[in-house]
Amino acid sequence: MYTIYRADQAPLRRFFMKKTLILLLFAASIQGKIFAAQTSGSTSANFIKIPVSPIASGLNEAYTAMVGPDSIMYNPAASGLLNYSCISAAHNAYLAGISQQYAALNLYTYHFNIGAFFNMLSSGEIKTYDINDNATGSTSSSHKYYGVSLSKSWPRYKQDKGKADPMLIADSWTKIPKVKDYRPMVYRFSVGASAKMVSEKLDQEKASSPLFDAGALLVLPNHWHLGASFQNMGGKQKFVSQTDEIPSVQRYGIAKDFVSKKEILVITFLLDSVKYSDYKNFMIFGMQTDILKMFQLRLGYRGQKDVGGKVSFGMGMNFDRLSSKESFFKGMRMDYALLDYGDLGATHRIGVQLIW
Repeated sequence: MYTIYRADQAPLRRFFMKKTLILLLFAASIQGKIFAAQTSGSTSANFIKIPVSPIASGLNEAYTAMVGPDSIMYNPAASGLLNYSCISAAHNAYLAGISQQYAALNLYTYHFNIGAFFNMLSSGEIKTYDINDNATGSTSSSHKYYGVSLSKSWPRYKQDKGKADPMLIADSWTKIPKVKDYRPMVYRFSVGASAKMVSEKLDQEKASSPLFDAGALLVLPNHWHLGASFQNMGGKQKFVSQTDEIPSVQRYGIAKDFVSKKEILVITFLLDSVKYSDYKNFMIFGMQTDILKMFQLRLGYRGQKDVGGKVSFGMGMNFDRLSSKESFFKGMRMDYALLDYGDLGATHRIGVQLIW
C-alpha cells in the first residue's frame, strides 16, 4: 500500500507527488535500479524492465535468440521467422498488490510479419493524505507501453505458410505440420523493428515518450540461433519539472536445442548478454525441457546483482492435441512462471497462447 500527500499549496503538492512517484517506481522496478549505476541522476519508466510473459520469465528472460509468440518483446526480428499467426496474453501478480497485463499479436503475410503489443502495470489503490496526515481519499497509478512491429526473414517461401520450419529450434506444437519439400537449408536471417509509446500516470501527473526497437536474428544449420536487439532507444520522460532518460538495453543471445529420436525429449539451452544504459553488463542462462511435445519445464539464472532472486522457474502444457483438425486454432497452450524476490516475496505469472 502506498500513500500520497495532498496539500492546498501547489509547490508542496508537487514536492510530495514527485517523491511518492520515485518510491512507487522503485517498488515496481525491482528488476532494475532507479538510480544509475554508472551515470549520475536517475532513469524513468523502469517498469518496462519487469517481465510478464511466463515463457520468457521462466527462462529469466534469456529469450533474445528464441522464436515464438513472445519474441516481439525481446527481439522484433525473431517474429519474422514465424510462418503462422499467433496471439499471447499474460497476467503478472506482482509485489505489494501491483498487477501487470500483457498481450501480443503476430500476423503472418507472405512479404513480412506484422506485430502489435500492449503492456500495462497498475498499482491498485493508493491512499492519499494532506500535509497534516489527514486521510483525503485514494488515487492510483498506471504505467503502460504499446506499439507495432514489422519483421521480415530471408529466404521466404510462399508454400511455408502455416508450417513449421525444420531449420528452427524444435517447437512444441503438434498440429503445425513441418515443411516436407526439399530446399537448400543453409541459413535463415531476419530483421525487425518496433515503434512504441510509453506512458505513465500518477494521480494528476502524466508523462509519455516514443521509443524504438530494432533487432536481427541468424539461424545456422543444426538449430543454432544467434540474436541481437537494441530496445527502448531515443526516449526521455518528464515528470513535474525533471526530465530523465528511459533506460535503453542491448541484448545478445544464443540458443541451441538437443533433440531425441521422434522428438520425445527436446532440451534447449539459452545464453543472453544484457546491458542496460543505467546498469553494467550481466549474463542470463536459461534451459527448457520439452517432454512429448506436451509438458515443458523451465529454469533461468540471472547474473545481475542488486535483485532479490536470481533463479526463475516455469512450466507449461500444450492443449493442441485436444483440438480437432477442423478447429480454427491449430495450437493452444498455458504457461506459468515463478520469480522470487527474496524478502520481498514471490511473483506469479500465468499466460495463454493461441496460433492459427
